[in-house]
Amino acid sequence: MKRICFLADAKSCHTQRWVNYFFDRGYEVFLLSFDRSEKIKAEQNLLSSRIPHLGLKFFFVKGDAKKIIEEIDPDLVNAHFVISYGLLGALVKKKPIVVSCWGSDILISPKRSFLHKLRVKYVLKKADLLTSDGANLTSALISLSVDKDKIVTSPMGVDEKFINPNPDRAFGNKIDKAHCTILSNRRFESVYNVETLILAIPLVVREAKRKVKFTLIGEGKQKEYLLDLTKKLNVEKYVEFKGRVSDEELLRYYQDSDIYVSTSLSDSTSVSLLEAMASGLVPIVTDIPGNREWIKNGENGFLFPAKDYEFLSRKILEGVNDFEKYNSFARKNVEIIKQKALWGENMKAIEDKFLELYDKFQV
Repeated sequence: MKRICFLADAKSCHTQRWVNYFFDRGYEVFLLSFDRSEKIKAEQNLLSSRIPHLGLKFFFVKGDAKKIIEEIDPDLVNAHFVISYGLLGALVKKKPIVVSCWGSDILISPKRSFLHKLRVKYVLKKADLLTSDGANLTSALISLSVDKDKIVTSPMGVDEKFINPNPDRAFGNKIDKAHCTILSNRRFESVYNVETLILAIPLVVREAKRKVKFTLIGEGKQKEYLLDLTKKLNVEKYVEFKGRVSDEELLRYYQDSDIYVSTSLSDSTSVSLLEAMASGLVPIVTDIPGNREWIKNGENGFLFPAKDYEFLSRKILEGVNDFEKYNSFARKNVEIIKQKALWGENMKAIEDKFLELYDKFQV
């Protein structure tokens, strides 16, 4: 196999990592997307539609996409996110095709309506192979009548640069810092529910024995609402909104933080959680299946009921006020990442499945 054509959102960091992985491995790589990115190393082909509707626009570019793919003549097509580019891949019908599931396209979309579920099942049926990044996502695929032998489960994983070289001192080494820094880097969209973290801040500030600072990294439709909420609660001086940051800046924020919080209502395997674990932060995340796969409550992090900001505030306070108890979390989490979630090793498993599928179609 030499040529791979990706159908995916060029702006997504996940797309950028996948495409560049195969480019760096020496494959001829092409990307079809409605956007471009300077971070993509492969040849990019821009799709254009006058129809803005997320679902409909993929139907209207089917002809253009098919023509471009025929000119590229790839050995394999990999479409990302079932309800968008996955749908386009299914419509184009170039074989073999791998559809990569990201989370909400399987965990949320089919539950919205009968038509949403019909669209998802259509794409899943057309795919020759499906990739899943978590056990709960794989279970959801099987519940949609997908043959488990058609699924490869492998977390997207983290780059080794995120691994804390001295996890035994990760949290305790920051005892003398003036601030305890709580980090959240989920997008400002309703599914990530960052509002819950902001609502917890006044309770934390009132009872914290150390000065606290909250760093919120991300962009999204709810940004103005969240900014206004911090002002309404009179906690804006404790919160820093950092917007979108580079990979180098993100690494530094992990290294400078103490506690990681995810308030997400739905996730498969969260890459940001894995990065936080690798960096030695104390994870405090919602009690949902995707997080339970990685966090055992009280053993290597904390789980809290989604939307319960009072419960979340108590867990943050435990980390802030009794940090000595939780230094062992860092060592455990770094080992978990080394064993199960290294980017290079997990992507090699995906690559091997791609090669197996290609060989199967040559018979």
